[in-house]
Amino acid sequence: MELTQTNGKLSKRTKWSYSLGGIGRDMTYALVSTFLMTYVQYGVGPTVAQYSVIGIILIVGRFWDAINDPIMGAIIENTKSRWGKFKPWILIGAVLTGIVIVLMFNWVRWVPWAKDGWNYVIFFGITYFLWEIAFTMNDISYWSMLPSLSKNEKERNSITTLAVVFAGVGAFAANAGINFITVGNAIKGYGMVAIIIALFLIGCQVLTVFGVKQPVQTTGEINEVTETVEAKKKEEKVTFKKMLLVIKNNDQLLWIILAMLFYNIGSGILVALGYNFIYMELGYDGFLAMVFVATFGVTTIGVQVFYSELVKKFGRKRLLFYSLIMIAFGYLFLLAAGNVPFLPLNIITVCLFGIFAFGGQAIFYMILTVNIANTVEYNEYRTNERNEAVIFSLRPLMVKFASALQQGITILVLTVTGIYALSQNVNFLEHQKALFDKMDVQQQEEYKQNIADRVVIFEGEDYKDLDPKVKETYYDMLQEISFNMNEKEGKEEMYINDAADIYFKDIASKPMRFSLRMTITLVPTILIALSYLVLNKKYIIDEKMYQMMVREIEARNIK
Repeated sequence: MELTQTNGKLSKRTKWSYSLGGIGRDMTYALVSTFLMTYVQYGVGPTVAQYSVIGIILIVGRFWDAINDPIMGAIIENTKSRWGKFKPWILIGAVLTGIVIVLMFNWVRWVPWAKDGWNYVIFFGITYFLWEIAFTMNDISYWSMLPSLSKNEKERNSITTLAVVFAGVGAFAANAGINFITVGNAIKGYGMVAIIIALFLIGCQVLTVFGVKQPVQTTGEINEVTETVEAKKKEEKVTFKKMLLVIKNNDQLLWIILAMLFYNIGSGILVALGYNFIYMELGYDGFLAMVFVATFGVTTIGVQVFYSELVKKFGRKRLLFYSLIMIAFGYLFLLAAGNVPFLPLNIITVCLFGIFAFGGQAIFYMILTVNIANTVEYNEYRTNERNEAVIFSLRPLMVKFASALQQGITILVLTVTGIYALSQNVNFLEHQKALFDKMDVQQQEEYKQNIADRVVIFEGEDYKDLDPKVKETYYDMLQEISFNMNEKEGKEEMYINDAADIYFKDIASKPMRFSLRMTITLVPTILIALSYLVLNKKYIIDEKMYQMMVREIEARNIK
């Protein structure tokens, strides 16, 4: 039976069980949305043509997923079970997602032929579409549950803040851990990380499913407004036509999703291209990437923790403007670093940029999240229907539309500028490390001797079509790697980071660097500014109007 609470007050158990569930979810989302194409680029290494096709598959998949989200929202609205309409999909989606990501990042390691050319492209297409279906089940049901937990604005802001904070914790933990484990050990590292994150995802979502108590006053269930008055409503089935009408007739919802689209495209470009920027400008070093991520995480979580106090002091509208100023300053700071004499480009200046840009984006995102939640009451105020699942399905819809556009930008920049082709030097080194680490002691000694003699290594069937000049370059690259004894395992480990810097960072051209820098700074600034203009001119649900709508809705229910 579904757990419910009847006093109308948000319990601590519900608040923490719901919010903590976001850790595993956002670890999972960070792994796929941020690192999947990085894994393909540095861990798998398809040709430019194959990489471009994979990018197209990703774009099509995300557009399809965006279209599919409102449909999933309607399915959730129409679900009737002893666990309610949200919890079954939260649990089913989590389990299926965990299985898919384990396969996604381990199949190449477990089945060697799967990485061969077009075989991997087919495998990628199948697993990516399975991921989209599974994660959509979980994502929409999880966020759709949020407005049903409380109608009280203070409680709503509190649980929204806590949920976003823990989502940020999950994203931060994933980004930091993945960088530390996978840079210089991509093939084995990503496989291990996927298994760990899958377990976190399922564990966190089990906590949400069994820990959350939903209040009985959700639409479609018993509405208890006072201790003496009860009313029971039967929720109407949500058809596809009605779903479109909900979206069309809620003008504030339309404006907020447009603002979210601009914001998500802008804020995601640095994420999509950020690791290429770090590896090319600072070095192929997991520690440097982790320091940058730590700055991002601490700043984002710190801002989110104090969001309630900030919005109480300044109000959402003024706070939104201040966040835009922070974002613009941070991005322009990054653009200038290394291009003006007094501002060098190093991990310190990059982290200073992160404090301003990511702090501003954290505030901006919190305001967007609260604003879309408030359109549920706006919908009920105008139509007497809440339709949480349909409305909240638009949040991931905009994320995925934006992600599709980001991916198009990423593929275009990496392939046209030649960054992807150059990065395959690093991919080659990653594969050599994976092979070396599987060898026994005698095989490792033979391999090292073959490097010195420049023979045997590239004489197998896999390298029969290798150009002689490329073969010589590969041997030159192997001369730059180093080896250290692993006393625990009794054999050596290969370290490729210095060689990767020599054959990627040190030979990247100025046009490559300029194109990448402009894409991750000016483009986000312009897009987030457009998001601000939409909110400032068209979104009208401020704190005063929200309180008025809630009072009116409660008065109707009493009648």
